[in-house]
Amino acid sequence: MSALDSISEFYHKVLMEAPAGKDGLDYLLSRGFSEDTLKQFGVGFCPKLPINYNKEGYLTFSEIELLIEYKHLFKGRRGTYLDKFAGRLMFPVRNGLGNVKGFAARTITDELPKYLNSAESEAYRKSRSLFGLNLAKEAIYDSNRAIICEGYTDAMAFHQTGTKFAVACGGTYATKFQIAQIARYTSNIYLAFDADDAGDGVTQSTRGFAKEMGLKVGDIKIPRGKDPADVLLKQTGIIGV
Repeated sequence: MSALDSISEFYHKVLMEAPAGKDGLDYLLSRGFSEDTLKQFGVGFCPKLPINYNKEGYLTFSEIELLIEYKHLFKGRRGTYLDKFAGRLMFPVRNGLGNVKGFAARTITDELPKYLNSAESEAYRKSRSLFGLNLAKEAIYDSNRAIICEGYTDAMAFHQTGTKFAVACGGTYATKFQIAQIARYTSNIYLAFDADDAGDGVTQSTRGFAKEMGLKVGDIKIPRGKDPADVLLKQTGIIGV
């Protein structure tokens, strides 16, 4: 198990079991996510207070040093460590084998930016990562189709409502490398980006990359001003594939 896997397990335990994660859990449950979905994706919460990860038995010294190198943790006082993502929901981004390579961290307040990502490193390249691929790849291959979403919660919502071949690019557009990963399993993709001006731009960019690679591209229609997660979890008329 890597340092990133270890701290991901810690975040998940905080979300599901600790008082420090209650606000994060309440937020996700209020949006309609089930605890089973949160467990499936390993979603967590990063506590606000500094922690002595080694003394508490959560991380070894070598794991802590690696996370400092990744600019994930910073040394605090009296053996504690400050976390870059304090007070945020933690979405672990895994490779196809299920190993954690980085995180997307979402605020549950009005704090900006809305999302923070792990620093680029040997372990993590955001432009080369697809959230949920480890869970979706078999369904993508078996169904011969894939849905690409913009947001992490969008992919989770598709899975929760029975569409297991969805992944998230986690950015303003899907990169050529991300699309190439999907092309290993299918030549048919459907785009499910937020129905707003930004989402329109994302859709056009991604469509262009996919067609250059010879893939067939379809759209999932989302009501204007909505994102897929809210539509799916509230069952307000999303068109399936």
